[in-house]
Amino acid sequence: MSKYFFFFFLICFSNQVLGQEFFTGKVLDKQTKDELFGAYVFLKTDDGETLSSTYTDFDGSFRIKKPSESEFFVEVSFIGYKTFREKMKAPTGTLLGTFEIESDGQELEAFEISADALGGEVRGDTVAFNAAAFKTRPEADADELVRKMPGVVIQNGVIQVQGEEVKEILVDGRPFFGDNPAAALKNLPAEVIERVEFLDRRGDEAQLTGVDDGETIKTINIITKPDKRAGRFGKFYGGYGTDGNYLAGGALNLFNGPQRLSILGLSNNINQQNFGSDELGNLETDDSRRGGGSDLTVGNLPGITNTNALGVNFSDEYLDEKMKVTGSYFFNNRDNVLNRLSSREYILPNDSLQLYNESRYSQTVTQSHRMNVRIDYKINERHAIILRPRFGYDKSNSTNIRDAVNLFDRDNPISRNDNITDHTRESMNFGNSFIYRYRFAKKGRALSTSLYTSTYDSKSNSDLVAVNENYLSNRLDSLIQFRRNTYNSLYYSASVNFFEPLGEKSNLRFNYRITNNLSDTDQQVTAREQESGIIRLDSALTNIFENGYMTQWAGVGYSFRSEKVSVFSNLDFQSAKIDSDRLFPGFENTQRDFTNVLPRLVVNYQVGELSSLRVDYNTQTTAPTIRQLQDVISNSNPLQVSNGNPDLDQEYSHRMFVRFRRINPETNRSFMVFVYGNFRNSFIGNETFVANRDTLLQGEVLLPQGGQYSRPVNLDNYWFTRGHMSYGFPLKFMKSNLSVNSGLRMNNRPGIINGSKNFNRNTGLSQGINLSSNINERVDFNLSSTGTYTMVSSSLQPDLNNNFYTHSTRADLFWNFVGGLFIGGSTNHLVYSGLGEDFDQSILLVNTEIGFRIPPSRKTEIKLTIFDLLNQNTSIDRNVTDVFVEDVRTQVLQQYFMLTLTYNLRRFGGYNMSL
Repeated sequence: MSKYFFFFFLICFSNQVLGQEFFTGKVLDKQTKDELFGAYVFLKTDDGETLSSTYTDFDGSFRIKKPSESEFFVEVSFIGYKTFREKMKAPTGTLLGTFEIESDGQELEAFEISADALGGEVRGDTVAFNAAAFKTRPEADADELVRKMPGVVIQNGVIQVQGEEVKEILVDGRPFFGDNPAAALKNLPAEVIERVEFLDRRGDEAQLTGVDDGETIKTINIITKPDKRAGRFGKFYGGYGTDGNYLAGGALNLFNGPQRLSILGLSNNINQQNFGSDELGNLETDDSRRGGGSDLTVGNLPGITNTNALGVNFSDEYLDEKMKVTGSYFFNNRDNVLNRLSSREYILPNDSLQLYNESRYSQTVTQSHRMNVRIDYKINERHAIILRPRFGYDKSNSTNIRDAVNLFDRDNPISRNDNITDHTRESMNFGNSFIYRYRFAKKGRALSTSLYTSTYDSKSNSDLVAVNENYLSNRLDSLIQFRRNTYNSLYYSASVNFFEPLGEKSNLRFNYRITNNLSDTDQQVTAREQESGIIRLDSALTNIFENGYMTQWAGVGYSFRSEKVSVFSNLDFQSAKIDSDRLFPGFENTQRDFTNVLPRLVVNYQVGELSSLRVDYNTQTTAPTIRQLQDVISNSNPLQVSNGNPDLDQEYSHRMFVRFRRINPETNRSFMVFVYGNFRNSFIGNETFVANRDTLLQGEVLLPQGGQYSRPVNLDNYWFTRGHMSYGFPLKFMKSNLSVNSGLRMNNRPGIINGSKNFNRNTGLSQGINLSSNINERVDFNLSSTGTYTMVSSSLQPDLNNNFYTHSTRADLFWNFVGGLFIGGSTNHLVYSGLGEDFDQSILLVNTEIGFRIPPSRKTEIKLTIFDLLNQNTSIDRNVTDVFVEDVRTQVLQQYFMLTLTYNLRRFGGYNMSL
């Protein structure tokens, strides 16, 4: 176990040296004398150049780096307050002073009488909005507030801001529930939020060194109200419905300044699989018919799932605020039942046709544990570290029943396979990253080192019983097979970066990095011989394989930053080596060496006060996985057999991202456009062989006529691009906000089918509108409508080209129409056209609720929910790959009624309060 915890002890090697001098101070409200948390403090020159900056802590205090200049301007900025600016001489001590800033009364007054006066501001890559400017229903969660803000889209548990997926939620600058943004927003009440910031947060290493490295993380930082930072708040709910459906859960937040503890619980059988789910259940069907594969809800399983889950998040400060610790733990137990029908049409040369139909039933019980901790320790002004250990454990048991058939056409079957597979799997992973930064006496000169390790171990057992029938030869045979597999991997990465300033605004970066990924797999397959009934080792399916992939980077970078422009560029030389050993059956060694030049360029340009342009060009190599390299046949579905390829090369990809945005928080008008492109050399695609007669693979494994055999190969001319444009503005006459958006998505995917190369190209055009109310707390509605037209073409068989159209319209309503009585619900209208007569349809999904908040506090509510009022819920999906087009229908949750009781806890002012 020592390898799991080794890097915890690296913090003992940090040396204590003299810290760099700094100023301290405080920011207060001029009238109330309240301490202001989250105010920005700048020290600037006469011409406005920022010398140093920071923001105030919970008690309004701040600590800011002391500049070398003897005179400078102090500037304090805070939403809802007038900007404070005063010229000062550097004091002899460390106390800079107490600064009282004045509330901007006119702005606040405009807030209350006009829905389009937001009181927000744009600061470089950060856009901040005042929460009070957006009206939500009582007891609303943070996600209901955030989704009303310009440029935000929340769908199927994925949060996007200005077209980029949000990876992290901060609360008052501290991580909240780790890598689960949906859970963070769903379990924080909107009423505790003062403002919301959208920012491109720099990576951990860049934050420590203060030097841009081009890497950013799309982040939402939620600033809470000063009077809501101490106390207990949350909600607890339970419900029971028809057909034995139930829902129970709760969220308890214990806040006391920097010390914060959040506990979440969830138990249900209505498909809420994580803490970020919609309370009414998931009305969304699989909206991935644009081509290019499935796009299901992140982390969710298709089908019907019973879930029991627990989550804990913790945050605190130690050693006089020098050490900040956050951590989270998630437990999830899911029992999933999947009923699925799929119909697949293969793209074959010479205008030939082959179909594959499959009926699948499976039940899977999964247990998952996830834990992560983050320790930020600023030892002094020169030394700082970040330590981030992570742990995960998964265990699953499943039974899978499959009935599959290959056909020439709908009326002429070729072969059939019925099989039952029992599968168990257990895996554990541990990762730990350690970053250390040292600042030299010379301003801007710094050294950083990082070390990351991870281990992954898994064991799985699979028992297969299959019956194969060949309709052409009228032959029937059976297969009984036992598969035992172990997989282990060890990954480590170490890097050193040295930063040398070239002036006040630019610096050089010299870097070196080495990584190594060591993995091994041992697959033992035994099968019963049909003639003798003896269980023997199947050498064609058994494989023992070891693989090593080592890379080394050495490079130089240049960065420049001013108030309007920042540039980061880097040029790396990469050397990589694949070293693979097949130990059974028979020893075989494969070695591959690669050398590449990897350029990187990131430019951010502030176009005026409200507009910004970002251009990001990046190159990257991707190594084939051990499963792709492993020359061993997998026949878990005897009609669809796969194999690895030890001769695979790296992928080399070029990626370009361009984003322009203009957001005016004062008028609530926003314009955003982005374009993303990805071009890959040596793309790892698939070579597929469809057997026109019974074929033996490697002389031992039978592929029946009509069966498919695939293996990965390197192919060129893969590219993918997407673009998005949106414009948002207020509708004053109805106190609402309207946004119009357009999208383009194109994908060119190569593949090889029976020796002939094929290019499948998918082009999707979308147009949508979103309307959200900003009337008052009693009336809240959101309306969205998006239509997508998709064109699918094949270079190998133009006759199979297909165009189809999907349209989704959703309306959400809440109306507190009298006293504590309210009604609400959501309606989703889905239209499918061009998918074929079995799939073309119009579906109307309706959820509705009526409830009452019990006076006088109205913290307790009782409501009746009707899920799928019209009983039309269904799941339809179209998947387009390089070798086939597939339509899928999955069983989903049907209509039920549920009565739910909810209690909203609100106790602010400290912990010494009873529930």
